[in-house]
Amino acid sequence: MPALPTTETITEVSVTLTDPLFVVDTTPYSRDDIDRAVAALCRYPAIAAPQGRRLAVCLKDSFQWLALCLHLKAQGGSVLPIHPATPVEAARDLARETGCHHLLLDDGATLEVLTPKAECAAAEIAPGGELIQLSSGTTGRPKTIVRSWAAIDRELESYIEAFPEAEGLTPIVACPITHSYGLICGVLAGLRRRQGQGPVPRVITNLNPRYILGTLRDHPRHLLYASPTLVSLLVRMLPQEQGLHTVMLSGAALPAALLETLHARARRVCQQYGCSEVGCIALAASADSPGLMGRPLGHLRVSAGHAAEAPEEIRVVVEGAGERVIATRDLGYLDAQGRLHFLARLDDTINVAGINVYPGDVEDVFLRHPQIDDAVAFKRPDPYAGERVCLQFVAREPLGGEALRRWCRERLAPHQVPMLMEQVAYIDKLPNGKVSRQRLAQAHIGSGTTAPGAAVEGVAP
Repeated sequence: MPALPTTETITEVSVTLTDPLFVVDTTPYSRDDIDRAVAALCRYPAIAAPQGRRLAVCLKDSFQWLALCLHLKAQGGSVLPIHPATPVEAARDLARETGCHHLLLDDGATLEVLTPKAECAAAEIAPGGELIQLSSGTTGRPKTIVRSWAAIDRELESYIEAFPEAEGLTPIVACPITHSYGLICGVLAGLRRRQGQGPVPRVITNLNPRYILGTLRDHPRHLLYASPTLVSLLVRMLPQEQGLHTVMLSGAALPAALLETLHARARRVCQQYGCSEVGCIALAASADSPGLMGRPLGHLRVSAGHAAEAPEEIRVVVEGAGERVIATRDLGYLDAQGRLHFLARLDDTINVAGINVYPGDVEDVFLRHPQIDDAVAFKRPDPYAGERVCLQFVAREPLGGEALRRWCRERLAPHQVPMLMEQVAYIDKLPNGKVSRQRLAQAHIGSGTTAPGAAVEGVAP
């Protein structure tokens, strides 16, 4: 068995052996703790010498996953992190489909040998190893995304350089650390900043909102990494005497009404934008509007439209990595200051008689209604206009159709008015918290009364 790498190589930070590197919930973990966890797992040759292999990992113990991740990164191993809530058989399928040779389960007690799919097994592994992930899959089946650790290191350098506002803040990572947002931007970036004796990153696995709010209260100079859905819930539950320091959002543009509320309760609201193939693309240290994603990171070339009235698909090229253009399938533009603005997914944009309607614009209007708590706009074919806007919404009481039609007429252009509105008990979302508008469009929505669960006829423009 080869010797373990030095702790400095594993952790990439200059603190003592017993200083905490990160905290999971309330438990601090040091370099000594990492060494012991890695040594226990290195009883498996595939982990002791991981080069040239792909390892899938489905561990409930977040510390164990992070210790293993740091080891594999230092040793040039390739790893697919799988969310710990994934059933075992589903984890096996994911591992095979992504070309993995082994699957680590049961908090390290079981290492299964797998036969990867033939078309994946032959794929070359990048020198220095890779992080394997799956796209979010909101517009189709998730696809396998492979990024070298060298590419991730480059992203980290650019990310930290573009975000000096994070210095001195305690990262509170309240999102999955099996996903690049929590793992790379939250934990690995926090550990890089730890080189200068920065604050200790904290990973939260107990997603009880009251527990998270307590952690934020105990660390007043915090940088919260969380999904828009969780942030929305935290803001609603935030005690009047408590405020937030710095909040980072990713995954979807925040509704305008919620962004305004968040600005009133937080010192700083940040927003970042990215895709699975590249990681973080742009970052706004001060998110003044829902679609503002900030300036692109320094190692990227980003192209898009030149104005809100002339958006184009956002495309990305990584400097020094060839001229491969990554098409994001997102619609946006760069303003005169070089800041990127996101408008919508290309697949979700609704073309009503030749005029583009962006779902977020419609949703923002309905979310300002005092009785509506959630809303999602999507498209359906129309024989006259080509496509028309439809809407699902969640309200605290049954809303009459005429009142909603009047609300629409006063606040939306005729082509933005939903042809069909359906009040539901909840809006169906994917496991990652995102909404699949395509799936909603394919679902049947009947017509009838204005009671919850029934549809409300819209007004044709």
